This record gives sequence, C-alpha cells and structure tokens, in this order.
Amino acid sequence: MRYLISFLFCLLIFSVLAQNTNNIDSLENSLQKAGETDKLDILLQLSKAHWNVIPHKGINYANQAYKLAEKHDNKKNQAKALLYGGVNYWSMGSYDQAIEYYHKSIKIAEEIDDKKISTFNLNNLGMIYHQMGNYEKALQNYSKASIIMKELGDEIEYAKIINNIGTLNMILGNYDQALKNFLSIIEKVKSSGNQKLLLWILKDIGKVYYKKQNYNQALDYYFKALKISNETGDNKGKTIILNNIGDIHLKKKEYKKALNYYNKGLIFAKKAEAKDRIKINYQNLSEYYSEVGNYKKSLEYYTLFKEMSDSILDENKVHKIVEMQTKYETEKKEKENELLRKDNEIQQLAIDRQIYLRNFFIALSFFVIILVIFIFTRFQIKKKANRILFEKNNLITQQKTEIQTNADALAEANATKDKFFSIIAHDLKNPFNAIWGYSELLLTNYEQFSEKERINFITEINDSSKSTYELLENLLTWARTQSSKININKEKLNLSEFVNNSIKPYKPNANNKNITISNEVSDDIIIEADEYTISTVIGNLINNAIKFTHNGGHITITSLSNANYVGLSIKDTGIGMSKETIDKLFRIDESCSDKGANGEKGTGLGLILCQEFIKMNDGEIKVESEVGKGSTFIFYLPKK
Repeated sequence: MRYLISFLFCLLIFSVLAQNTNNIDSLENSLQKAGETDKLDILLQLSKAHWNVIPHKGINYANQAYKLAEKHDNKKNQAKALLYGGVNYWSMGSYDQAIEYYHKSIKIAEEIDDKKISTFNLNNLGMIYHQMGNYEKALQNYSKASIIMKELGDEIEYAKIINNIGTLNMILGNYDQALKNFLSIIEKVKSSGNQKLLLWILKDIGKVYYKKQNYNQALDYYFKALKISNETGDNKGKTIILNNIGDIHLKKKEYKKALNYYNKGLIFAKKAEAKDRIKINYQNLSEYYSEVGNYKKSLEYYTLFKEMSDSILDENKVHKIVEMQTKYETEKKEKENELLRKDNEIQQLAIDRQIYLRNFFIALSFFVIILVIFIFTRFQIKKKANRILFEKNNLITQQKTEIQTNADALAEANATKDKFFSIIAHDLKNPFNAIWGYSELLLTNYEQFSEKERINFITEINDSSKSTYELLENLLTWARTQSSKININKEKLNLSEFVNNSIKPYKPNANNKNITISNEVSDDIIIEADEYTISTVIGNLINNAIKFTHNGGHITITSLSNANYVGLSIKDTGIGMSKETIDKLFRIDESCSDKGANGEKGTGLGLILCQEFIKMNDGEIKVESEVGKGSTFIFYLPKK
C-alpha cells in the first residue's frame, strides 16, 4: 500500500515537479553562472529534481528560491518554492514540516488566486494524512482538491485526485463507493492515452472486486491491466498484477495456476530489480507451499523472504546514514561560506574607508596648496600650479600602482585562506569520515559481513589513511612555505643518484599498480640545488604520475641540458589532461582535484608546492599533456 500511495503521489505532483536526475549536475553548474532573474527558475528546478535524490538539498534550494522570490515580491514563485519544499520534507518523512509548508503555500496561492497551486497543495496534504492514518482529514483535502480541479477543467488531474479518493475508500472498506470512484474516471483516462494511470486504475478496480470476493470480475480487470503492462514494458506493475492473480487462484484452491502466476511474478520482479516486490513474491510462495502442505519448500521461501527483508532494512539504514552525513556536511559548508562572506564584507568596508580617507586628505591638501599659492603673484601661481599638478599626477599614478599591488596581495591571501578552508572542511575531513564510517560498520556489524566485505572495508580504511597522511604532509609543508620558514641551502648533487633516492619511497605504490619507473638520467650530471625542496618536488611529481597512470603503465625520467640550465623530465603513460585543466594546475585560486586512474583523490596542492620550491631554487616548471596520451612535467634549474 505504501508503494501504491507513493506512486500515485508522484503521478499527480511530478507531472509538474519531476525532473530527470541526470539534469541535476547541469542545473547546479548553470546556477553558478546565472544572473538573478534566471537563478530563481534554476533554484526551483533543483528543488523539484532533488525530492527523490537528496531531499534535504531540495529543501535548501526551495528556501533559497523563496527568499529570492520574496525579494522580488514574486508571490507565485514563493508559493511554488513552499510547495516544492513540502514535497522534499514529505520524501524525508518529516510530515509536520511538509504540512506547515503546504499550508503556507496555500495561503499565498489564495492571495493571488492561483487555484492550480492550491489544488496541488490540497492533494499533497491528502496524501500525507492518508499515510499518517488520519483518513478523515485525508478525505477532506482530497474532496477540496477535486472540486477546484473540476472547476479548472483539467480532466486528467481531476481523475488522479478521484483515484486517490477511491484508494482511500477501499482502505476504509467502502468497496461500493471505491468502485464508483474508479469507474467514474476510467473512460476519461482511456481517452487521454495515459496508459500508466489506466493500468493502476484497472488494478485497483480488480482489487475492489477481490475484496468483495467477486473473483471472476477481479480477474477480468487484472488481465486488462496485465495487457497494458505488457504493452508498456512495466515490469514492476506486471509483477504486482501477476501476484494478485495468483492470490485469487489460491483463494479458489486452483493451486497449479496460483503457483504459475507467483513464479511469473517473481521472474518480472527480478527483471525490474525491485527488492520490495521480490520480497512479497517470496512471502506469497511460502504461503502457497504451506497451503499445499509442502512445509520444506514453504520454509525455504520464508527464509528467502526474511533475508530479503533484512537486506532492504540494511540498505535503508545505510541510505539514512549517508543522507545524514551529507546533510551535516552541507550545513557545515554553508555556515563556513557565510563566515567567509562576512569576512569579505568587513574587508571591503575597510578598503572603502581607506579610499575615502585618502581621497579626503588628497582633496584637503590640494585645497590648502591652492590657497597658499593664491597669495603669491599670478605668475608664481601659474608656475607652481603646473609643477604641483605634475607632481600630483605622479603621486596618483604611484598610489594607483600601490593600491593594485595591495588588491592583488589581498586576492592571493583570500585565495590562500579559501584553499585552507576547502582542504580542511572537505578534502581533509572526507577521508576521516570514510575511516570512521567503515570502522564503525566493522565494529558494530562485524559478523554480518563476509570476509571479502571485511577486507574491502579494511582496504578502504587503509587507502583513506594513506591519502590523509599525504594530504596532511603537503598541507604542513605548504604552511611552512607561506610562513617563510623554509631555508634554501644549495649544494652540489649527482642528479641520477639524487633521483633514485627521491623516488625510492614511491616504488611500492608503483609496484601495486604494476607500473615501471625508468631512471634514464645521465650519471655525470651535477646540479646545484637545495636537497630537501627538490627531493619534495621529484617525489610529488612521481606520486602524481603513479596516481594518474593505469595499471601496467610506464614512467620515464630523463635529463635535459644546455649552456645555462639542467632540466629533469618525468613522463607518464597515464590519462592525461585537457588544456583547461593544465591552465588551473599551478593556481591557488582555482580548484584542480581530478581523480586518478583508479579513483585516487587529490587537492592539487602538491603541484603548487612543486612550483614554489622550483622558484625558491631559481628555476621554472612546465607541463605538456594530452587527454588519453599521458603527461610530461619538466623543471629546469640553473647550472650555477
């Protein structure tokens, strides 16, 4: 019954609300670039699209849309935002909040006389009270919605509401009234061509006749519904109908037919990958074999029924944990963003005040100078005025340069701060969430998992620990560069030997992916460089190459040399990069955290460290890459 109610709810509301989940990423990307006018429409679409994906995000988008609509005094979109917010609360099972949003939406819709939005809200309220078992309130809201929709002349939406009323009457045992409801709309639905709705009405009519023990009439309508499910390829609908037919044959003690339909139902339930229907099929088969006295078979199917029930319950628990985790992360990120916005506002106010004071004192100084000069002769005034004007122009030019320099430094400082917050709030926290989550699953449900699953969990914990250590090491090193606590002590180093020592810690990672590393650096090349920073550069570049190279790949290290510079090239056969990604590689204010060949995560911080360390050693670094053809990182150091 819960499945039926959920289906009918979607059938009515998401003729307006439903959006393909695949569009969510596209919509969220558009949101970043949209102007304020388009932003409201995109926020409403995102709220609709998230109801069955991440409903708490849908609520967040609905609330943003409401505030924007309120700012522009757009009542209709305020009502829509509240309606969509209610749908997302309904999806989360937060019925009280959903009811509150629907009532607010109705109030605004009545102010602007938008009857259609009012009707959707009333029908949604009926659905919620229906699920809560408050059938009296459910019927009141359904009835109000049907009256308004009939006035609007929308026959199909009216038929959907009457179908809800019929379902409610069937639950209450008012079979004749339910039958009257269903039969009153069936012809309109047939003529509309809405096969999915027609399928469910035919099934419901069959269900009423089944309840009234009129099995022949029930079978007649079930077979009509079965024909439509075959035409539309609706495997889930088909398995429900096949089981209902099996129930009738079992009641009539036509055991062979009952078993046949139950088995067919199980086949289509598995095709549809509908675990809830597979579970019901197992239960029906268990009851069937119990009825015919085959208790061994009955026990087998009852065991399958219990296992499937436990599996669905475990999936629901994991889904709930993931949803709560996502909600927490989103709320935390929003709070951090709010703090950052406040900081930026304060900084902007400080800059504005400084500009105001500067302009004031410049104007005051200029006025005093003019006043003093005015005392002298006209000749002196003209001569001195020209000289002062020249000096002032130079001063203004210099001040403009200084202001621009300060603005650039401020932008870099903000980018640095943003990067720290991003890493700490997301990249540094996520691996700990994985470690915590998997270890908690092992701690609380150890015996329930297979050995293979436990090994997978431990592998995830190990991988997360490694990536966290790598990130933390880069983060601490980067922090030292920002505080100028790294001293450069250049010394003569044999490049080939130095490369071997620098890549040694990363060879186990390469071996795990069957990646070969070839050091083809000439044995006679000597460089003058700081051992610690250049070793870090080589290590980061090798680690990067391993991360973005597929299993069985190859990494080649060669040397380059001319009259002034010695270069080192690290070339891999990995996944490569687009020009857009290359342009972001060494920028602190751009996010560049693509996943590796096997899904390894990174922050892009290692390459920024490489660039800073190369600069400290008076060198430069560049990259050559093409998607699917690998990447080559080359850095140059002066010979002296």
